[in-house]
Amino acid sequence: MLVYHPAFDIYNGVFRMLQLVTFMKQEHVELDKIRIWDFYLTFPNEARKISYPTSLSELKKIFKKRPENPYEDLIDSKRIINRMKPYQMAALRCLASYGLIDGDLLAKKIISKTDKDIPSELLDKINDLSVEKSNIIKLIVGFHELPLYGKAGLKERTGLIEFKYDPR
Repeated sequence: MLVYHPAFDIYNGVFRMLQLVTFMKQEHVELDKIRIWDFYLTFPNEARKISYPTSLSELKKIFKKRPENPYEDLIDSKRIINRMKPYQMAALRCLASYGLIDGDLLAKKIISKTDKDIPSELLDKINDLSVEKSNIIKLIVGFHELPLYGKAGLKERTGLIEFKYDPR
């Protein structure tokens, strides 16, 4: 049986990563951070499970209000994000090949936008967001100041990527 899911589609991954790069507020982002953001852009229902900082309590309310749908729940989020990694990396390498992100920094596990303009037709599609996607983008923008590592960092709050051995 063939089952399609956007999480494992490189073209959809390129589009999602381009959305994240377009809306990110900072100049540089760690690779694991953008991978976590991509996971929540792909699976917005999983945002209910994040341990939110008090500064983002309004966003927490938005995601807690969503009706639970047992068909959208993931059994093992860590496994899914690990399965997504090759697709995410291929999407980022594709963006680097087009010159939309810095390829040298990508090799150092840092994502950085370049000055190259995104074609206007594609930019229109990127900005055409559903309410759900818009809320996830707000969440991601809200998490931009949250550190990736350490106590109460993004890795620990989401529980998606191992953080036990990270530098503190």
